[in-house]
Amino acid sequence: MNNEEVKSKLKSFFMSDLGVDGDVLQYDTALFGDEIGLDSVDSLEIISFVDSTFGVSMTGVAKENFQSIDTIAAYIEAHKA
Repeated sequence: MNNEEVKSKLKSFFMSDLGVDGDVLQYDTALFGDEIGLDSVDSLEIISFVDSTFGVSMTGVAKENFQSIDTIAAYIEAHKA
C-alpha cells in the first residue's frame, strides 16, 4: 500500500467514523485544535484504526505524529513491517 492509499484510507476513516467534514479535511489539516477539533477519545479511535488496518501500533506515540493525515501516514510508512 503506497502513501496515497494510506492517506485515502485515513481520510475515509475520519469522515465515516469520526464525522469530520470532507470539505474541510485536507491531508495537511490540523486534526486537533480549532479547525477540526478532535479530542483524546478520538485519538484512541485513531490508534485502534491504524493498528487494525495497517498493523502499526501508535500507542504511546508522541502527539506530533497525530497532527494531520500527512503526519499519521508518514508514521505508518516509517513503522510498517
